[in-house]
Amino acid sequence: MPVLSRHRPALILALVAAIAPAAHAADPTPASTTTAPSSYGGTADRLFLSFAQDAAMVPSQWWEGQLEYADGSDDLPVDVLTARAVVAFQPIRNLEVGGRVGFATSDADPSLPDGSGATDLDVYGKWFWGGASSGTDFTAGVLATVPTGDDTAGLGFNSFSGQAFGAIRHRMESAIVGGHIGARFNGDGDFQGTPINGKESFELGVAVVFPLANEVSLVGEARVETERFEGSDSTAEILAGINWKAFGRGMLRGAVSAGLTGAAPDFRVLVGYAYTF
Repeated sequence: MPVLSRHRPALILALVAAIAPAAHAADPTPASTTTAPSSYGGTADRLFLSFAQDAAMVPSQWWEGQLEYADGSDDLPVDVLTARAVVAFQPIRNLEVGGRVGFATSDADPSLPDGSGATDLDVYGKWFWGGASSGTDFTAGVLATVPTGDDTAGLGFNSFSGQAFGAIRHRMESAIVGGHIGARFNGDGDFQGTPINGKESFELGVAVVFPLANEVSLVGEARVETERFEGSDSTAEILAGINWKAFGRGMLRGAVSAGLTGAAPDFRVLVGYAYTF
């Protein structure tokens, strides 16, 4: 981890250089009048930290492959490289269901265990109220975490959890602003061979999206969650990302984030490709 820490600025600059396209101006295309809820036009602007809780919906399906590197912190003393799949569907009008799971490899200090294996599985469902007021949409739903990850290798907490959340998005002339609140129940578990006692936690997230052109949008997020386990720190993280609709229905996504507390990774970088329709 010390070697990686010395190269953090270079890693972040290299990622930004790789994912920031030279966006060209284009004439706006009117939204299809056959698309149902009003937020569907902002599908390309889905969030990173709060993808499930975001008050937006996919038109039909979302398939995304991601590659993420997360640098360890005080409460998470392990660096993790993850290949992840993110999916979302709209099985009936105004209902979105989806989830994510990955395969990861961890790197810990010699005194701690590490290894490779699956990550925890997140599944969610939410209901959408579009156009509840002028330019404003709402969602409410539940998110569950199934402990499929290898907690011994630092790839999960061996703990079931469930969260109820509500979210809002409001479209302004030059930006989209939104946020969500959530309450989570965390079961007891284990992390790298140490038992951990779960507790109730509360989450607040805020986000802003700046559409630069038809193809490119910038995303800013902040998320805070109180302590999930006894004796651990809270989680606070900020993120800057970009969505680039480069291939028609295909989209390149990338982000960098910084952890502000001990339960969040010190930093992480993420790149992904999403196909939506």
